[in-house]
Amino acid sequence: MCFFPALLSTLVASALVASAAIAQDQPAFHPTKTVTVIVPYTPGGGTDAVGRLMAKELEEMWGQTVIVDNRTGGNGSVGSAIVARAPPDGHTMVLAVSGIAINAHLMKLPYDTETAFAPVTAVAYPVSTLIATPDLPANDLRELTALVRKEGPNKRTFASSETGTRLTGERIFEQADIKLLNIPYKGAAAFVQDISAGRVDTGVSSVTSALALINASRLKSLGIMGTKRLSALPNVATFREQGFSGLDENSWYGLFAPAGTPSATIEAIQQDIVKVLARPAFQARLVDLGSLPGGDTPAAFSARFQRDIKEHGETIRRLGITAD
Repeated sequence: MCFFPALLSTLVASALVASAAIAQDQPAFHPTKTVTVIVPYTPGGGTDAVGRLMAKELEEMWGQTVIVDNRTGGNGSVGSAIVARAPPDGHTMVLAVSGIAINAHLMKLPYDTETAFAPVTAVAYPVSTLIATPDLPANDLRELTALVRKEGPNKRTFASSETGTRLTGERIFEQADIKLLNIPYKGAAAFVQDISAGRVDTGVSSVTSALALINASRLKSLGIMGTKRLSALPNVATFREQGFSGLDENSWYGLFAPAGTPSATIEAIQQDIVKVLARPAFQARLVDLGSLPGGDTPAAFSARFQRDIKEHGETIRRLGITAD
């Protein structure tokens, strides 16, 4: 029933094939000093986990130190701003989630989201899950829908750590036609622990951030986004299986350099990411973390990024979402 490992191998192979046409003439990236990958969220979350895995592999490949620097604040905008004004030489990048495409619609930023960055690639696609405290009298989204309709709107709570998870939660509840009260947090690790302890009823998290507690029965998953079940959570149905539409597309862990970084440098880094994704050990860790591999070309990821900026803005206006 679960084809996740096979799907992962197929996606990695597709990324390699798509990149092969330019690989012959592709100049290698040879960093001349420490490379800094800024993760604009707290340690312990999914972006941080994938970022550290990637940094370790790139450090080995490049023979140069690659550090992960957690710079939190402003729903990821503080760390992103550092990269927006960094020298465009490939030595400073940001690994962000889709919240970076959302912030421009909710707050005043010190940079123009559409033009401040040079998209490199989506390193991975984290699968989002609706998690709940173990004592919640609902075991999937269908049962949660029935519970909330019985109790009334905003009686139950859901946590979010940044605008991306907030927007995903609102989209899920829009499809279910229910209302839950949002409780904003500064990081995924904190709200996952609070849901486990019963201080908040539900939340939207990457499988990466919640998997250990789900496996320990300290959280339960009410469903996942996407079109196929995960081998890491074989008994958890997709929202599509449960009868809810419009919830198939997951977020991304996207790598961005400052605008103005030479295209040859961007393409070389993307090619090295594809090589990392092809390593069996890295693939296995992505499976363990409940993420799909990325490796998109810079052009393809840039198109996805610009589309997300537009579509997220439309969703925010439709749902009347404001900054936390």
